[in-house]
Amino acid sequence: MNLLCPRFPQRPALVLDGGAVLSYSELQQAVQSFKLHWQARELVFLLLDNDLSSMVSYLSALAAGAVPLLLAAGLPEHALRSLLDRYQPECVWLAASRQAELPGFDAVLSQGGYGLWRRRQPMSPPPGPLHPDLALLLATSGSTGTPKLVRLSAQNLLSNADSIAQYLQLDEHDRAITTLPFNYSYGLSVIHSHLRVGACVVLTRLGLFDGAFWPLLRQQQVTRFQGVPFTYEMLLKLRLDRLDMGSVRSMTVAGGRLAPERVLQVHQSCQAKGIDFYVMYGQTEATARMAYLPPAQVGLKPDSIGRAIPGGQLGLIDEQGEAVSEAGKTGELIYQGPNVSLGYAESRADLQLGDTHQGVLRTGDLARFDAEGCFYIEGRLHRFLKIHGVRVSLAAVEQLLEQRGLAAAAWGVDDRLCISVQAPDAAGLPVLRDELAGLLNVNRSTLSLHALPALPRLDSGKIDYPRLSAAV
Repeated sequence: MNLLCPRFPQRPALVLDGGAVLSYSELQQAVQSFKLHWQARELVFLLLDNDLSSMVSYLSALAAGAVPLLLAAGLPEHALRSLLDRYQPECVWLAASRQAELPGFDAVLSQGGYGLWRRRQPMSPPPGPLHPDLALLLATSGSTGTPKLVRLSAQNLLSNADSIAQYLQLDEHDRAITTLPFNYSYGLSVIHSHLRVGACVVLTRLGLFDGAFWPLLRQQQVTRFQGVPFTYEMLLKLRLDRLDMGSVRSMTVAGGRLAPERVLQVHQSCQAKGIDFYVMYGQTEATARMAYLPPAQVGLKPDSIGRAIPGGQLGLIDEQGEAVSEAGKTGELIYQGPNVSLGYAESRADLQLGDTHQGVLRTGDLARFDAEGCFYIEGRLHRFLKIHGVRVSLAAVEQLLEQRGLAAAAWGVDDRLCISVQAPDAAGLPVLRDELAGLLNVNRSTLSLHALPALPRLDSGKIDYPRLSAAV
């Protein structure tokens, strides 16, 4: 599979830290040269960062017909070991300094601070063949250190990239900058959608708070900017309305819920700058995107995810599995489209499986739609607790606290609701506890509130619930 647009060989494909530029023809040559190190239908682990070596290793693995699992360059050793034991890859590509973490592998190549290691002895018994439709593996959100993976096909990747490019109206004159991790489905979709149309990607490891990031964005005339809700929370604190966004003409948010009042703030700042702001919705299980709200509707429906992306369909089903046809009624959100993944994997044997989703994804999100066909997420189907028989939505609790200006995370088990509040101390928590008990109609003894200086987050900006509960 080749993700690179063939129509503009001399146009810039990548701009690197330091200013070096690679054209599409130069990037294609690098990919063709590197793909000789891979074998078709072998499983490879790629521990990647936003740099050239990572980009070439990934694109070349796809071009060679190998099946990569994308992981963060800084994945902890214990998490890597767990995945190695469970999936038994033939090759691993990671920082050269981590060689000691790969007993039983021999060095094949060293390049750009990374190394390629191949398994020394064939596995016994040999694993079954990877399914012919399997092209890529990604960890589900928050599960990088656990064995559950999403199985994606070439059709999934190409159809979603093309759909995103269509509704964002991307073309060869656009430039994106890497603000998200390479191994995160949202960040990867930005790379895919731009390379498919011949646009340029400014490849940088700089973060939003690096002093050099914003001058780089302006110098390279970036036209497309993307972020998760946490990104925009930070941008608003940086006074987005006064921030010089240079040539940026569209901004997108996905990867979680941005509070409607924040959506309006960002939208208003963007309007004043002549920038289009898109609210988007997706899951790794659908490659990346499933829905988007066009800029013209953001000011009118700031709490909506909009409509299905081109080529996809959204619908709802009730608890009996029947289609919901009445506007305003809540049901589980169902998505259909060519970007729906093949299914999950929890072992090497699962990589032999075919398409278990059959183009239909039960998202696990509760939603409703309005009279104009726009959808609204109401919460998670399984993010509920029962407190002495009272059903409590964890998402609703978090939104309740968000409306009070508090960053908080709700979690726990039945009959024990835990709430971690981002606060310097616990001074106001007893009063908050009493207030919540009344609002939720539960006994205050079932509520446990904790103050934390900062909520632990994943690279994607989402709250890391397992780490949160372990810390508390």
